[in-house]
Amino acid sequence: MADQDSPETSRPVSLSCYGCRSRKAKCDRVWPRCGRCRKQGESCVYPGSRQSQVGKRKQVRDLEAKLGQLEDQLQNLKESQGVPGNLNILTPEDSSSQQFPLTNGNHQSPSQNETMSNTEQFNTPPPQNPESYHHELISLGLFEQLPSIQLIDSLMDLYFNKVHHSAPILHPSRFKASLYLPPHLSPPMCLQYVVMAMGAEADDNYRHLAIPFYQRARTYAESDEMRDHGEHCTTVAHAQFWALVAHFEAEQLMFPRAAMSLGRSIRIAQMLNLQRIDQSGQVRVLPQTLIPPRDWSELEERRRTWWVIYGCDRCVAVATGWPALINDRDVHTLLPASEEAFNNSFEEHTNSLAAALQHQDEKYSSFAGKVMTSHLFHRTLELTSDMVTKNDPRDIKNSPYWRRHAEINNELSTMLMFLPGNLQLPRNIRCHTAVFVNISIHSAIICLHRAALTRARTHQLDLPGYLRRQSQARLLPAAEEILGILRMTIDIHAAFKNPLLVHSTTYMAAIVFLDDMTAEHSHQSESNLDFLLNILVALGRTNAVTRSLAIQLAMDMKKRGFNSAMDKIKDLSPMHVVVPLIAETVSHSSNMHFCLKQQATDPSGTPDAPDPDTSTTDDAANQHFTDLLAAGAEDILLPLRSPGAREESLEYFGAFAAPGPADSGHPPAAYQSDLPVMGISGG
Repeated sequence: MADQDSPETSRPVSLSCYGCRSRKAKCDRVWPRCGRCRKQGESCVYPGSRQSQVGKRKQVRDLEAKLGQLEDQLQNLKESQGVPGNLNILTPEDSSSQQFPLTNGNHQSPSQNETMSNTEQFNTPPPQNPESYHHELISLGLFEQLPSIQLIDSLMDLYFNKVHHSAPILHPSRFKASLYLPPHLSPPMCLQYVVMAMGAEADDNYRHLAIPFYQRARTYAESDEMRDHGEHCTTVAHAQFWALVAHFEAEQLMFPRAAMSLGRSIRIAQMLNLQRIDQSGQVRVLPQTLIPPRDWSELEERRRTWWVIYGCDRCVAVATGWPALINDRDVHTLLPASEEAFNNSFEEHTNSLAAALQHQDEKYSSFAGKVMTSHLFHRTLELTSDMVTKNDPRDIKNSPYWRRHAEINNELSTMLMFLPGNLQLPRNIRCHTAVFVNISIHSAIICLHRAALTRARTHQLDLPGYLRRQSQARLLPAAEEILGILRMTIDIHAAFKNPLLVHSTTYMAAIVFLDDMTAEHSHQSESNLDFLLNILVALGRTNAVTRSLAIQLAMDMKKRGFNSAMDKIKDLSPMHVVVPLIAETVSHSSNMHFCLKQQATDPSGTPDAPDPDTSTTDDAANQHFTDLLAAGAEDILLPLRSPGAREESLEYFGAFAAPGPADSGHPPAAYQSDLPVMGISGG
């Protein structure tokens, strides 16, 4: 004891002993034995450094034995389940460069084999119990492991930076934040995947993920539709999903799917009464099917969802000639507010569509301008369609056709004159919505006045001088305005993002220049036409629709005696996909539509049958294409198809024959089809 009380033995140490630390007791840190250990008669051991104690040897041996037992059980479970024991684990860093399968397990999509032949599947980390892991995913509403957080964030940023402007229905900050909420509060998986698919399509580094993610989105949507009695698919999020899917499918040239997806979106929106959001309570007919919105931003998101669907419906009606699915008299929803108000969540007052058209001198948002333009374009095509006007077009003074013609002409001129500052060019040339609005207005003007002149020529009308001069004077300036906008456009690929409307407007402007060049031998119109053809040829190397337009425009120029245009399209090899082709309908209408499929015939009326002896290689297809162009037949439809393909899968890259005589009222013999039209309409 005397030794322990000596100064040397009583010196303090910096760390507590193991005994006090294990009991969480205060240690006086007296060396070699602390006071508590001395009173308890225990051995006192001090650590040499601040490293944590790893346990006694016996505890370590017990943990190692238990770990070995767990590994043996896991291996036996894998063998009983048929799971290979050497699965590779994909790290988050590697996930951005891998291809993703549609689903895992028993949830494989029926359409997965259509596009997954060129993509690689990735291996997911093996769970300790595959069956419990499977049930855990199903309880979260998932069919497979999600991509890495880094990949999801990158695709979301791409969508909101490059794609969101075409269909601005999602609140950017709220949607991104909702991805980290619990499954029952986050957006449906179908909506998340279609947003990622559209973001992947906008970037070359991720484009290989677009179709797999699109297929996953469709699978989740169909699963929601088949759950219980189908009530899980009648939500605002699902209406948004089908609208975005229609956009994606149109860009991928899946026009029949896009039309069907849009129909689903319209019906879901109508079931939710999105068309009557701002209808007064006194005249409300249908009960409210949605809970009241939490704030103005959620209310505005519902309005934007409706107007995106409305605009798509009008574009499809313009493109195909089909009746619109939405009746304007049933719409009682205010126009969308500005992007700034929506993104920053501060309330902004807007008018209805009817009030905005009557008071076009008032300011409105860019999105609202896009809606108004789509509405006027659709009204223009309704007027120029023979299915709408049953009256006598020869009665210039009393005919409803000419009255509506003057009314729509005034509305288009007024809208163009009083465009708000956020839609005026060239100050907003970087705004895709402003470019769309201005091009659409000038295209509607071309449709309106070209139809008036065509109708007068068809019915041998003696139009008043002022009316004829007005129509002739509006065509060329409108085409020049479209040309000027395309010259100013910085990113021409983004301007041609819409595979329907912008492509057709370019072709319509080219036809106006072609008519002027033929009639007046104008060198300026020839230069303008050459510029538009160069644009179509350049973009046609990667886009099937633009390629079809470029070849058809060159053939139209050849029929007018300008053979030099044929040299520019000889580098456009055929693409083995059925693409729409603009066709001018019967001679008494100036409307043009994209035809998805048609039965090609030669001048004798015999269907063009495939040659069984022709090779199916790409070289043979290109040679077939070159031979057709070299033939340069003036009175037949130039079809281009893969040699040996079935008759119902013809691929068109040529031009339709010139319209028949003005008094015939029938298309030429080479243009015979009873299949539905699909694509863009011009005038």
